[in-house]
Amino acid sequence: MASSDDRSEVIMPRSEPGRESKLIRIRATRLFGRDWAIAYPFLLPVLAVLIGLVAYPFFSAIWLSLTSTTIGSPGTFIGLANYQRLLGDRTFSNSVFVSIVYTVSAVGLKFLVGLLAALVLNEALPPKNLWRMLLFLPWSVPVVINAYTWRWIYDDLSGVLSQTLIQWGLTDHYILWLADKTLALKSVIVVELWQGTPFYIMTFLAGLAAIPTELYEAAKVDGAGAMRRFLHVTLPCLTPVITIVVLLSTIWTANNMQLVYVLTRGGPARTTEIFPYLAYATAIQAKNLGLGAAIPLVFFPFMAVVIYFLTRRMLRQE
Repeated sequence: MASSDDRSEVIMPRSEPGRESKLIRIRATRLFGRDWAIAYPFLLPVLAVLIGLVAYPFFSAIWLSLTSTTIGSPGTFIGLANYQRLLGDRTFSNSVFVSIVYTVSAVGLKFLVGLLAALVLNEALPPKNLWRMLLFLPWSVPVVINAYTWRWIYDDLSGVLSQTLIQWGLTDHYILWLADKTLALKSVIVVELWQGTPFYIMTFLAGLAAIPTELYEAAKVDGAGAMRRFLHVTLPCLTPVITIVVLLSTIWTANNMQLVYVLTRGGPARTTEIFPYLAYATAIQAKNLGLGAAIPLVFFPFMAVVIYFLTRRMLRQE
């Protein structure tokens, strides 16, 4: 009859050396992938940059928006009081309206002009490269330089635009492009159109170059005219490119305040005060950091939806 010690050895065998570490490696491989031990050390610098430059500022801004912090005062935790204040503020509601009009108008015009210019440049029009170079110039110039150039063009007393219109007999007085309530926002949208359209043209030209010529030849054989070829060949093939370009441009346009800052500073009478400039004016000029941090975060859910669809589209293409 075997002793109790012998039975325990039979029922509960001794664990193999390193068995626990092997189990940990197997579980880690199932969770993180086969090459996790090699890949993740290389990803650590990227992860550190994302945490330091994206995650930390984002969560710091959320915390700041929940406080009454001002420049020179640490403030206290006040919960959602800043957001409640914004929802009942006419200045903020006006900024939302101006931002929507500005973004939708600018993105729509850039899309139409960019697509039309790309279709024209895609044809063999001499000198093809010269026209492309000239149309790409606004994209190569920094935004601030473009803004100051247009500020000189729009100048109330010595602006080139008003002087040209007077010389051509189209008007007999100087036009207050940036001081007139009905013209200020339209004038800023024109500058945004000038600055951002080359991005559309370049991207659409790349998309047009990737369309197989066999599709156009087959459409011609079937008797399709130019409009039908555009609707049934060009447009469907460009749809993925159009989606990505419009979503990216919407994010950039909605968050760009450089043109407004240089040209109008939100005036006249807040007719060009988009929400990025309102956030800057509230946080820096009015020194209310907590309220200023809350303004862009109100728009975060909308931007998150746009980013989600953009990422989904890009991953689907890959």
